[in-house]
Amino acid sequence: MSENKKYQVKFLPSGKSIKVPPGYKLHQAILDCGLTIDASCGGVGTCGRCRVKVLKGSVSSKKTKFINEKDKKKGFVLSCMAKVKSDLEVEIPAQKKKKAKIIEGKGYAAVSKSELSNVEVSPWIIKENIIVKKPSLSCGTSDNYRLSKSITEKTAIEDPDIPIHFIRRLPHDLRKKDWNITVIMDKKNGVLIDLHSGHLGKKIYGIALDIGTTSLVMYLVDLLSGKIIRTRSGYNPQIRYGEDIINRIVYSNKRGGLSELRGVLIDTLNKMIVEILRGTDINARDVVSIMIAGNPTMMHLFYGAPPKYIREEPYVTVANKFSDSTAMEVGIKHLSNARVYSLRGIASYLGGDITSGVLASGMHEDERLALFIDLGTNGELVVGNSEWMMGCSCSAGPAFEGGGVKCGIRAADGAIEKISIDQDTYRCNIDVIGNCKPEGICGSGLIDIIGEMYLKGVIDRKGRFNQDIGNRYLECVDKVCRYVLVPAAESATGESIYISEVDIDNLIRAKSAVYAGIRTLLEEVDLGTHDLEKVYIAGGLGKNLNIRNTVIIGMLPDIDIEKYHFLGNTSVTGAYLSLMSDNKYNESVKVSKHITYIELSVNMKFMDRYVAGLFLPYTDMKDFPTVEEYVYK
Repeated sequence: MSENKKYQVKFLPSGKSIKVPPGYKLHQAILDCGLTIDASCGGVGTCGRCRVKVLKGSVSSKKTKFINEKDKKKGFVLSCMAKVKSDLEVEIPAQKKKKAKIIEGKGYAAVSKSELSNVEVSPWIIKENIIVKKPSLSCGTSDNYRLSKSITEKTAIEDPDIPIHFIRRLPHDLRKKDWNITVIMDKKNGVLIDLHSGHLGKKIYGIALDIGTTSLVMYLVDLLSGKIIRTRSGYNPQIRYGEDIINRIVYSNKRGGLSELRGVLIDTLNKMIVEILRGTDINARDVVSIMIAGNPTMMHLFYGAPPKYIREEPYVTVANKFSDSTAMEVGIKHLSNARVYSLRGIASYLGGDITSGVLASGMHEDERLALFIDLGTNGELVVGNSEWMMGCSCSAGPAFEGGGVKCGIRAADGAIEKISIDQDTYRCNIDVIGNCKPEGICGSGLIDIIGEMYLKGVIDRKGRFNQDIGNRYLECVDKVCRYVLVPAAESATGESIYISEVDIDNLIRAKSAVYAGIRTLLEEVDLGTHDLEKVYIAGGLGKNLNIRNTVIIGMLPDIDIEKYHFLGNTSVTGAYLSLMSDNKYNESVKVSKHITYIELSVNMKFMDRYVAGLFLPYTDMKDFPTVEEYVYK
C-alpha cells in the first residue's frame, strides 16, 4: 500500500466527509470534521458514550464492555476504540442540543440586592470628553504630547500609555472634529482603550465572563450603574474533547490540540457576544472591557498557553495571572479595542474562579471560620476567615456533573434532579428538569439516589446492592447488578434509566475525595468540622442539592444544616464585582495572595481520609452522628 494512501470517511446524517490515513482513529476523524459526539472520558474508552454505527466499510476495533455481540453485528463501535481500515460511511446518532441549566439574570449569587446597593460602582474604565489644545507656531509640540497632557489634566492619569495604533490615527482623529475628542481610559494601568473624534455620550459597558470546565456564563453590564443588561450561558464546546481538565490537558499535548481547543472556545465566545448584543441599542464599540474568571486549565486554554505541566509533578502553571490584553490580541471579535482582564489564580488547581468565589462570599472579611466549596468537576475548597485562608483541589472528577456514570447527564431539560424511594415498593419518585420525560440523572439526582438507597436499605455501606429485600427494580445479569429508576417505557430514550454498582463506586470515590479534602484542610490547622460556623456551596449542583442526602452519603460534614448557604455561580459573580469596582478587583488580588495552597496528591493525611471515606457515610460512624440516627432509628 502506498504511504500516501488515504481513505474517505463520510459521516451521516451531516454528510460531512474527510480523508484520513489507514489506522486513523474514528473519534479523531469526527472531531476533525467539526462534528460533536459525546466522549466524556476524552476518547480513552471508559465512558461508552461515543457509539457510532459503521454502515459501509470496515474498522479495527478493540473489545469493549460497552458493545455487546448483538450490537457489534449491527455495526456499532466505540469511535474512540475504532481505527479506519477502508473507505467508510458512518452514522453518528442524533444528539439533542441542550441549553445548560443556568438561571438567567441571577447575577448576584452571593450578594443580595441590599448588599449590592452598598457596593461602590467605581469601574476603572472611564469615558471622558476632552478638548485638546491646538498647535501653533509658538507651541509646536507633537499631537501625542498634547493629547497626553489633555488626558492628564482631565483624568489625573499621569503619563498615559497611548498604543501605536492610536498614534497612527491621531493626525486625522484630532482634527476631524476640531480637536474635540472622546477617550476611553483604563485608569488603573493608564492605558488608552479607544479614541473617538467628537464628543460622545458617557455610556460604557463591560462583560463579566465565567469560563467553566462544563459551562460558559456571560453578563453584559452597564459600567456606570452596575446594572446587568443581559445574560447568556451555554456549554463549553471543549466538552467533546473530554469532560474533565486532565483529559483536555492530554488532548492539548497532541499536535494541533492546543490550537483546536482554544479555537472552539474562542469561536463560541464570539457567537455569545453577538447574541448578547443582538436586539439591544448598544454599539459594540461601547463595550470596553471583559473580566474573566476560570480555573487554571481553562485560563491557559483561553490564552493559548500550554497547560502541560499543570498535571506533571511539581504541578506548576505558566502563569497564575495572565497579562491584560486587547480583545483583538486574544481573538475576540466585534469589540474593537476592548481590554481583557482576568482574576488572579492561586496555584495549579486553584484558579481565578475560586478567588472570585471567595470574593463573592465575603468570607475574607469575616472573623468566623468558614468553608467555601465549589462542587464542580475539580472540587475546590477554601477554609479560613479574615485572618488566614487555606485552599486545595480534591479532584472529585466529573461524576457529580454526570460524567463517569452510565445514565448520568448534565443539568438540562430531561435530567432527573430529585429522587426519593418508596420504602414499601422501592419505586423511585422523580423530579425532572423541564417537566418532560427523563433522559438521565444529573448531579443533584445522583446524590439523592445514593442517599436514598442507603437509607432505604437498597445498598449497604460499601455501595453493594442488598439482593434479598424483595426489590423488583433490581436487575442482575452476569453478576452485574443495576437498580432501575425509570423503566424503558417511561423514559425519553426508550431505554431504562438505572444506576449500577460500577456507577456507585465512582460516586463514592468522588464524594470521598471532597470530604477527605475538607478534613485534611482543617486538620492542617488543628481544627475539626465542628469548628465550622459557615459553609458556602458554589458550583453547578445549585440550590436543588439536598443537603441531608449530601451529608448522609458522607460528602459534606455532619453539622447544623443551618450553617449551609447556597451561592450559585460565584465565579461570574466575582468577575462582575471586579468589573464594576476597582476596589473589588484590588480585594480579589489580596484574596488570591492570602490563600495558602495545599497539594493533596502528596499529602498522606488526605490519602488516609480518602480511603476511610470509601464507605457510606464514612468508616467511623462517629463522624456522622445524625446519619447513624437516621439509619438505626
